[in-house]
Amino acid sequence: MTDAARPTPRPEFVPVDLSKSMTDAEFAKLRSIVYAQTGISIGDSRRSMLVTRLRPRLRALGLDDYKSYAARVAQDPVEMQELTDRVTTNETYFYRTPRVWAHFRDVFLPAGAARAKGRPLRVWSAAASTGEEAHTAAVFLEEVRAKTAGFDYAVLGTDISTRVLEAAKAGRYQGRATARFLAEQPELFGRHMRGSEEAGWTVAPEIAKRIRFRQHNLLQPLSNAPQFDAVFLRNVLIYFSAADQEAILRHVRRVIHPEGVLFIGESETLKHIDTGFEQVEPIIYRPVLRVPGGGA
Repeated sequence: MTDAARPTPRPEFVPVDLSKSMTDAEFAKLRSIVYAQTGISIGDSRRSMLVTRLRPRLRALGLDDYKSYAARVAQDPVEMQELTDRVTTNETYFYRTPRVWAHFRDVFLPAGAARAKGRPLRVWSAAASTGEEAHTAAVFLEEVRAKTAGFDYAVLGTDISTRVLEAAKAGRYQGRATARFLAEQPELFGRHMRGSEEAGWTVAPEIAKRIRFRQHNLLQPLSNAPQFDAVFLRNVLIYFSAADQEAILRHVRRVIHPEGVLFIGESETLKHIDTGFEQVEPIIYRPVLRVPGGGA
């Protein structure tokens, strides 16, 4: 091949060097942005987490440092949502914490079904992530509907991350997401799940049509909300300050039935903050007659 016929060599790609640690100023700026957007408090010990989750994004955008990324986020709503999606933790699976579901099935549902005559029994999965919790609740609710004349239900799942909500709306699961449910509740699984491990599992159509998902920031009141008989607020309060936890729980208190039930995460407690709830048993609460401070 002659020199004239040789293709012109392409410039060598030089990747952005992000090997240096995020500076104190960059970390302070980014976590202030995250807090303003989501209410999530990122502690000093979680700087490496932030670096790990954001480094691929900076490379994709061709940005040289986290200061430039903070500036980009501040003026780009799409990138703000991308940041939100990357910093939120979304670890979940069907039938997580079996004792919660035992209480839901054996204690809450009999009383709730008797109380909800003439209207749907309503459940809110308030940190829904990819939707496994909402779908698990709906399976147990469907068990009651199949056996109880006139009973119906509705499940709402909300999350701040649009990325996980898309997965929740698709509602197709496999692997670890369904393994525990299949192993510990095989008959229930067989009655209400459709598909295969290879193709993915979905809930039966009569269940799916009673579940909906929408985006919501827990620090804001839930708009256009009915009164919920049960609220799942599990494994999310730990990411908020005590003051913000109180604000979130005030919002929940306003939309929960006076005889409703609130489920929180195994590593969480409400004992250290002022709320409108009292403990039934560890991680399970109910509204008190009056909210602290005189509210109803």
